[in-house]
Order: sequence, then C-alpha cells, then structure tokens
Amino acid sequence: MKRLFNAVLIFIMFVVPFTAFAGDNEKIEAPTLEYVEFNNASIVGEFSPSLFEYRIMLDESGKTPTLAKYSITQGANIIFTDSFSGTAKGINIEVKKNNVSSNYFFEYIYPDSLEVDRSNNYLKELGCELGEVYPALNQKDTSYSLYIPSDMTELKISAVAESVGAVCEVPGLIKLNSGQAPDIKVNVRAVDSSVRVYTFSIKRLDKTSQEILDELEDDDLFALVENEIFHKRPEFKIIVLSVVGGLLILAVFVSVLKRIAIRPNDDDEVDFFDYYEDDDKEKD
Repeated sequence: MKRLFNAVLIFIMFVVPFTAFAGDNEKIEAPTLEYVEFNNASIVGEFSPSLFEYRIMLDESGKTPTLAKYSITQGANIIFTDSFSGTAKGINIEVKKNNVSSNYFFEYIYPDSLEVDRSNNYLKELGCELGEVYPALNQKDTSYSLYIPSDMTELKISAVAESVGAVCEVPGLIKLNSGQAPDIKVNVRAVDSSVRVYTFSIKRLDKTSQEILDELEDDDLFALVENEIFHKRPEFKIIVLSVVGGLLILAVFVSVLKRIAIRPNDDDEVDFFDYYEDDDKEKD
C-alpha cells in the first residue's frame, strides 16, 4: 500500500506538472503569405514570408493594387484591404488560420507622373473571412449578396477602392445574433468627396464555419478556384444542371434518331420466309 502511495505521489509531483508545462508551451505556428504578386504595382526588393513590411511601386494607372498571384499556408484564409500605417497608405494582407494570423503591410510609392482620378468612387474588392460576394463586383451594380457560414456571429469587413486616392468607409467588426442576416453599407469616398454607397445583404449558407474550413484543408476540393470557394453560387449550379440536362436530351435525341434512321430492312424488301413460300407455290 505504501509503495502504491509513493508511486502516485511521484506521478503527481513530476509527470503532471511536466504535461501541463508541455501543453502551455505548445508552439502554435502562425500561417504565412508564402508568395505574392500584384496587379498595378510591383514590390520593391525581394519578398520573404518572414518579413512583414514592404514598399510597392504603383504604376501610372492610378488604380489600387490587387492580388495577381499568391500562395498561403494550406487551410488559411486571406483578407486584403486598404490600410494606413501611421501616415503611410498601402495594402494590408492578413493571413489567418485557427484564430492565429500574420499581417503584411505594403506601403505605396507614387510615381511622379501619376494622376489620380479625383471622381473615382468605385469599390474594387470586399473582404470577409469565410464570406463570398455574389455577383462579382462591377461598375454597374451597387447591391450585392454576401454569403457567410450558417453559424457565423462576428463579421470583419474589409474593402478596397478602385482608385488609390479613394477611401473606403466600412463598419469594421460586426456582431450578429445566430441566424441574423442584416444589410451592410460600405461607402467609397473619392478625392473630390463624392460618395458611392454599396449595400451587401447577408445570406446564410447551409454550411458551418468548420465545414468550410474543412473544405479549405482538402487538396482535392474541385470547388476551390483561385483560392476562393464556390460556397453556393447560383451560376455554378445552373451550369452543372444545364450540362447534365443537355447531355440527357442529346442522348434521347440520338437514341430516337437511330431508331428512325437505321432499319433492319427496307419497306419494299420481301421477307425471307415469304420469298420461299411463294416459290414453293409456283412449283406446285
């Protein structure tokens, strides 16, 4: 009995504290931006996932840089937004996975010949973690749907204006009740102070946040296109149904055409047995 008591005491004194220490000090690896290229701008110097501040030279288009190509940690989500760091304006890219994130800031360098469109108040991109805008942003529409997971109760909205001179006014962090689906307003203010108002109606998906995260982890996910998920795009379903329906109609048409066009004998052809029966009658 005494030996058993001593063994338990040793376990409590040494093994339990060591286990807790290991758990408390378990290193959580932060997701990273592994590679990136921009439209309308180029990075000054070399990019490295372990460096988080850069400068990018804008081209003469006067348009805000957008992502051309990028690679991130598998299963992570990316948020791309206009940002200010002190007095410097630029683009901030947040890479987030399992509530751990890394932020990369790209400060603008303006060429001397750049002329900004003072009246440009168009929205270029809207970002929301695990969310997707439908239809794609364009210069015609100002009302869109924003699809989010069924269980999401907190939205972090980010926005990018088309012009580097324009400023986006977004609500930032939005708290939602379970199932709540409000409309969200985003204002884009041009250099000349003209404002364009965009409305995004929240739509709940039939998938939870975890289900979407699991899809992001799946290397074979056919719906992952340019690092965006076809959550519930109507046009995707329409295309699939149209293709399947078209193939079925084509198969039926070919089958009917074969029955009509291919016949085992001609209408005027005499049946084999009838021919010999007539011949026997003549002999008699």
